[in-house]
Amino acid sequence: MTARLLDADIAQYVAAHYQLEGELTRLPGYCDLNLRLQTQAGQQYIVKVAGEGEAPVYLDLQNQAMNHLAKGGLPVPQVLTDTQGRTLGEIADSTGERFPIRVLTYLPGQFYADLPKGQGFPTLWQQLGEFMGRLDKGLSDFRHPGLNRYLDWDLAFGLEVCRDKLAALEGDRRKLVEGFLLQYQTQVKPFLSKLPAGPIHNDANDYNLLVNDLANPSQISGLIDFGDMCFSQLVNELAITCTYAMLDQRDPVAVIGTIAKGYHSQRALSEDELKALPYLICLRLCVSVCNSAHAIRQTPDNDYLLISARPVWQALEQFKQLDLAVIGFNLVAELLGIAQGGRSKASLLASRQSHFSRTLSLSYQEPLKIVRGRGAYLFDEQGRDYLDMVNNVCHVGHCHPKVVAAAQQQMAQLNTNTRYLHDNLVSYGEKLLGYFPDKLSVCFLVNSGSEANELAFRMARCASQSRELLVVDGAYHGNTNACIDASPYKFDGPGGEGAPAHVHKVMLPDPYRGSYAGYGIDTGQQYAADIQRVLADLNWQDKKPGAYICESVQGVAGQIVMPQGYLASVYEQVRAAGGICIADEVQIGFGRVGEAMWGFETQQVVPDIVTLGKPIGNGHPMAAVITSREVADAFVTGMEYFNTFGGNPVSCAIGQAVLEVIEEQQLQAHAKRTGDYMQAKLNDMANEFELIGDVRGLGLFIGVELVTDRDSKAPATAHTKTLIEHFKAQRILLSTEGPFNNILKIKPPMVFGLPEADRFLDTLRSGLKGLGQ
Repeated sequence: MTARLLDADIAQYVAAHYQLEGELTRLPGYCDLNLRLQTQAGQQYIVKVAGEGEAPVYLDLQNQAMNHLAKGGLPVPQVLTDTQGRTLGEIADSTGERFPIRVLTYLPGQFYADLPKGQGFPTLWQQLGEFMGRLDKGLSDFRHPGLNRYLDWDLAFGLEVCRDKLAALEGDRRKLVEGFLLQYQTQVKPFLSKLPAGPIHNDANDYNLLVNDLANPSQISGLIDFGDMCFSQLVNELAITCTYAMLDQRDPVAVIGTIAKGYHSQRALSEDELKALPYLICLRLCVSVCNSAHAIRQTPDNDYLLISARPVWQALEQFKQLDLAVIGFNLVAELLGIAQGGRSKASLLASRQSHFSRTLSLSYQEPLKIVRGRGAYLFDEQGRDYLDMVNNVCHVGHCHPKVVAAAQQQMAQLNTNTRYLHDNLVSYGEKLLGYFPDKLSVCFLVNSGSEANELAFRMARCASQSRELLVVDGAYHGNTNACIDASPYKFDGPGGEGAPAHVHKVMLPDPYRGSYAGYGIDTGQQYAADIQRVLADLNWQDKKPGAYICESVQGVAGQIVMPQGYLASVYEQVRAAGGICIADEVQIGFGRVGEAMWGFETQQVVPDIVTLGKPIGNGHPMAAVITSREVADAFVTGMEYFNTFGGNPVSCAIGQAVLEVIEEQQLQAHAKRTGDYMQAKLNDMANEFELIGDVRGLGLFIGVELVTDRDSKAPATAHTKTLIEHFKAQRILLSTEGPFNNILKIKPPMVFGLPEADRFLDTLRSGLKGLGQ
């Protein structure tokens, strides 16, 4: 151990081998024993004795790299040669153990770490970036066998290092780090190896950087300690530099931008490097806290580790509130002048009109070009954010890193079909069925809500031996032929041909605009009584119902919550007549209603068949049919059911990840809290604005019906259209619903929270005032 070395022995060695004499002063060091030597002539040098286990090849790497850079004019230490022409010698302690020893030139200056905390130094940051750019450019032609090594601090291995040491973190801190690791894994890791690589210093921290003046710093006067040198992606150098410089700064993004600009002026950065930079900075922060936590477990009394980790945790909390992709896009735009988004909107629109059907509609008078999503937000080609309040498909948030990572990992291993045994299919099926009543114990996996409903019709027909189908007026169940036939919204709408002979409409249980008002049991019974009309007609024709299908909360019919007792009464009547009851949960399943995982639970019923879609895969095309063993067995007719893509390993991995996120982030409870808050505020607003005729919904499935007259309930269709454009102008995406398009449809990603709710409410208020309300 270097602790056994005496200063007198070191002084004697240096005098004998370097012809240098003077006073030695010990300096702080991490592994090496560092001493400053001041000669009587006033010259200063650094004597470094390597710690235990330092291989000579890595010390030689440092020596040659420093001398290589010094020749290029960079202020880094130079290695002296001893009287025998060596840059590396050996010194023995009192026990005879030998240690490598070197003598370096001394660099004047003050440690960057001693600068006043929290103060901005834009000139210095620019110069720091330029310095590190020159350094990497200067190392571009340097080669040494010691460069090719594994280091815990090499960001190329940062993800693996953090995962190995995550166990040292607990609770919210562990979740915070895991979130950043998932972002890095999905956004950078797949293409990191394609980024430019070369020798890097790899440790431009605030104790390795020297500045010219603490009172008025304007220049980086030197860089020391090349002990972490390695061959890695060059942008990792910039990421590490930015990481330490931005600690304890109020605006870390400004620091990153200034340093990157300086670096880019010396070594040009690519678009991919700039996009990766924010993620790599956060990865370096994660590596730092994981290594610290691991070290604290081994040395729990080390107060220094706790103190040094504090600003790193603060930085992670700061970046948790930021969109890393937007930071990258802005860097690209500023440094490279490249606007995001590819082809112009005009070009895309012309191509759509030429090559796609005119039935493919676009939202808004001036269409949006959306290029990216994150959480509850979408971003256009200019990087502008839009609060998404209508996309219930990306259930746990756009591009949720855990879901993306699950897809990437499984896609890289295998994607096949259900003719082979695979853990993902069984594991996902077991987990999904665990959310349902025991009666619903069989799962079929398909690709879309439409396909799920069509399969449900087939199964119901086998179980009931009847194809007669009862549907709710105004409902929509999908875009296949069978689903269009089951959707009054389509067959009674433009281009429709009316109900087919086997399809029978029943009254829409609308407590606001329907024949019976209110949400109580009595109202539910009144609407349910309409079923008798259809059942009696079928009985007169010597027929029986095959199935009754109903969305558990009505969607396109107008975001309608049905009165209590409605489904219980209907199910009882349909089953008594021999029919099967289907709950369409394609829009509102997976906790959106807040008080329950499934909408049918709010009506205290258990269907015979449940269809799932949209949110099940967070945007990935998958869906499911859940049914009883009795119905599933009736479907076994000798005709095989096979679905090429349904239940493939990738889809199952995605579905599993979605369920895990719902649990981990407690999104069902979150939907209830946020939805209750919004409805309370909307009802307060209705007391102020006559245009608001009704507010209804469950959880984050809410409808706001606008009327020009509350007595007649005349739909305010034109006003609603104007409001939608007003929201768009304020970068909030909403849509309309209902037969008169006068209902604001609110069904955002489930991560939509109170800040987003307040933004919506403020914008609605300003819009209503703009309408003269």
